[in-house]
Amino acid sequence: MPADRIASFRTLSLGGSVVRTLLVLLLGLATYIALAHLHQSLDVDFEMRVDHSGPVEIYYDVPGSHFDPRLRETRRAAQDSWQRYSIAIRGYRAIQEVRIDPLTQPGRFEISEVRLSSRWAERRLQGEALRAALHPNAEVKALDTTPQGISFQSTGADPFLSVKIPKAFFQPDLGVVIPRGLLWGLKIAAVWLLLEVLVSHLARRQPALYARVRRSFVHGWALPLLLCAGLTYHSERNITDSPVLGDGIQNLLIATNLYKHGVFSHEGGANPQPTNFREPLPPMVAYAYLALFAPNHSEHLGFGHFRAGELTRFVKMSNLIWVFTGLLGVWLLTRRLTHSIAATLAATLLTYVFFFNAREYIDTFYTELTTATAIVWGSYLLYRGVKDQKIGYFLAGGAAMGLLALTKASSLYINLVALLLLVAVMLFARQRMQVSVGRIATWGLAMGLGLAVVVAPWMVRNHLQFDSMRISDRGGLILHGRATLNNMTNDEVIGLIYEKSPTIYRKLVDGTRFGQTDRDEFERGGRWQRLNRGLSSFWKSDIEAIRAGRPDLAVSFHAEAGARYTILLNQLRVQGNHYPEEVVDGQRRDEAIRMLKERPVRHLFMTLPFFWHGFWGLKKVEIPLVSLATQDTIVEVLNLLAGLALLTAFFVGMLRRRPDLLALTVLPFGLMSFYAFVSHNIPRYMSPAHPIMLILLVAVVAALLNAQLSRRPSPVVAAA
Repeated sequence: MPADRIASFRTLSLGGSVVRTLLVLLLGLATYIALAHLHQSLDVDFEMRVDHSGPVEIYYDVPGSHFDPRLRETRRAAQDSWQRYSIAIRGYRAIQEVRIDPLTQPGRFEISEVRLSSRWAERRLQGEALRAALHPNAEVKALDTTPQGISFQSTGADPFLSVKIPKAFFQPDLGVVIPRGLLWGLKIAAVWLLLEVLVSHLARRQPALYARVRRSFVHGWALPLLLCAGLTYHSERNITDSPVLGDGIQNLLIATNLYKHGVFSHEGGANPQPTNFREPLPPMVAYAYLALFAPNHSEHLGFGHFRAGELTRFVKMSNLIWVFTGLLGVWLLTRRLTHSIAATLAATLLTYVFFFNAREYIDTFYTELTTATAIVWGSYLLYRGVKDQKIGYFLAGGAAMGLLALTKASSLYINLVALLLLVAVMLFARQRMQVSVGRIATWGLAMGLGLAVVVAPWMVRNHLQFDSMRISDRGGLILHGRATLNNMTNDEVIGLIYEKSPTIYRKLVDGTRFGQTDRDEFERGGRWQRLNRGLSSFWKSDIEAIRAGRPDLAVSFHAEAGARYTILLNQLRVQGNHYPEEVVDGQRRDEAIRMLKERPVRHLFMTLPFFWHGFWGLKKVEIPLVSLATQDTIVEVLNLLAGLALLTAFFVGMLRRRPDLLALTVLPFGLMSFYAFVSHNIPRYMSPAHPIMLILLVAVVAALLNAQLSRRPSPVVAAA
């Protein structure tokens, strides 16, 4: 190439790099200005002391929310002890007011300095200034003000204090925003320019290496690894120091017992005995994380430091293992399914927003995050097995199903049915697949072998320890609770359908007996009170009824079943039984089976409202520039379409003998159907199916777009 042409080429390349860098700078500045007005954040920090333990709730009000229950943070208060509460609120709307609910019953509490800070302003309130800024409701009376704090008396069950947030916290001055935005844009532009130089140098001097690097981003592992790692790092901000609650306490206790005592047990105390009350995979991974990364002194700390103390956020960071693994599985599955980078990126981001970044799943020690990850990988490996017709994928798919069973014991039954269904459909489709019966049988045996190799050691452990081959001993309690719920009245079935229903359904039944005619329908005395297992005017008395073994004092179905469980447990402990939980679970299972045999038709009928009850669980994420009502409608429509994509794919796979579609859907559909059939099926139970639902929705949209584009005439044909 002549020297003048080379110089011209270099000049054009340099000019292009400069233009692109300037565009990146301007784009960075515009993005910063937009985010400064759109991405709102508020940090609330205060100290408080209450005279009895219980939940502390911090609500925040945005335009049109009226202190919506979703816009809240929950912490746990210890009795008569000063505690610091640090709440980081992140969203897209300016926050108008913050409300602190310190107690759930009459009592005294004290609050000291309150600090409010955003990116643009900060305010410290104490003494008389704090008293003037706090607005109590009618159930709160101020008693005394000192430089150390203000004391209040609560006279009811719902006391709260609120403080208005000045508009200056969320309305930055352009004179401040533009310089910061320019600095931010310059940093991004400098990085971009450096990359331009490096890529240009690599392309000219080492074209073979450049081609390999480019291929690794477009078709290889570089892009998914970097993207999933970046999203995992971003999700870390949604893991807080809020206490571990509910069933997550048992998982965390098992992990800490393994870490401190080397015993798999959900019992407290200095000498816990082996138990089998929970599935092993989630707590064992948390234990491995503690063993590798926990501070040296943590072995000597009590369980409270892990559950609601200085190590709470640290131990919950182990969930990032499942976030990264799950996102990587989503990428691989969608890429294989759609062969489109755009569709794969869309599915990965959607599953991140609606599941893998949801605080409901990553800021707890429930097992839904692990379950979803196992389902994604199981579906991917089974799909690869069907499409590639390689025994290794079927073996690995069976192992993934085994990990799923070690996360949700009930999945063992789902896995066995899934295995048989997949083999049966492959047998019907063997001519189209061009494989023999013997080869399909080999694949089925490989899946069964992979499943058995993973679950067998744990089942042998339980057989030797407890004379039981079950993975865990909670299935009987759940099944008995479901059998009991079959006895609810038809009016309560209406409440069950209404409780988790979408907004459009609620509007349709508003003003009829199918709707909520009174805002206290789920409270004490309401016609649906027995369905309420959450925070309510009677939640504390329900807890006391469970602890005391007094079903006659319980209001909700959940508390009544818990109280009866306590009675049986205490009886066995008095008798000196070493494993009372396992014995009671077996008794409850036998009783539940007897109840189901007495009313099988009623049980089948109740499966439909319970399926509906768990179906509408897609996380209500915040969507900027729309009202909360519109936001809810968007998410509910997405929930409906994604759910229909999954259900349609499953039944097409079954009826049209499509083993590839069945491999994609049999695990999530099996989980959804199983929980509707054997449990009370709160939306959290079905949530592990959401990633596959969203993947299939993206795949359907991508297929429709491809079909539409393929029908368009080319520009040459159109011109002719």
